[in-house]
Amino acid sequence: MSNINITYPMPGNLAQSKEVIDELLQDLENKYHIHHQEIGENHYHLKGSGIKGEVKLDHQELIITAQLNFMMMAFKPIIEKEIHRQLDNSFNHLS
Repeated sequence: MSNINITYPMPGNLAQSKEVIDELLQDLENKYHIHHQEIGENHYHLKGSGIKGEVKLDHQELIITAQLNFMMMAFKPIIEKEIHRQLDNSFNHLS
């Protein structure tokens, strides 16, 4: 297994950031069939084909952790780059 660990600083307030994260999670589900479930306040579980992980959001940062199975390991750099790109695009207007 290969791991993805991303910590992203939160611009704006928690409510605004949560809205952006909710939209991103829905987009992941629609495009890539990576399903999410809220398991606590600002804490989500992710699961899809070959990937499982968590998203945690607080007042200062967003933390994304994911485990990729053997078949998905080759895509780790692409997945990390896409996550950063989407976060940059989504949070750009909150800065």
